[in-house]
Amino acid sequence: MNKELIEKKIRALPKDFHGLILRNEIERGYFGETVKEVFETLTENEQKLILRALKLQELSEGRRLMFRLAVQSLFPKARVYFNAGKFLMYLPDKKTDSIQQKLELLKILFMDVSNAEIETYFERHFGVFGTPQTMHLDELVLI
Repeated sequence: MNKELIEKKIRALPKDFHGLILRNEIERGYFGETVKEVFETLTENEQKLILRALKLQELSEGRRLMFRLAVQSLFPKARVYFNAGKFLMYLPDKKTDSIQQKLELLKILFMDVSNAEIETYFERHFGVFGTPQTMHLDELVLI
């Protein structure tokens, strides 16, 4: 399934009883205090995106894909790569507490129990071999 189709499905999922149950569970702390606290700081639109992605995750059992889509729903300019059990994530934004909290929320809600390693890079993209648009020598982060 291509990314655009999946994003359309996330946005098209109706607000239903299941979504209300998930919201209630988050607000009551069933997912932990960190999730509850950070979820409360999100905009209404961001909360809806998270709830829809959670529902789709339950339907598809595709946690890695849902993590990637959830990140890209909240941070449209983000780039998320997965290789050898490790996520490499680029955000063109400056690193802030608010962004860190949102990323932690997504990690808690959308990563599977094994918690693959995640490395996040802010402002400067890392080079990905075979992806020419990321290979700018004067702006490259070596990892």
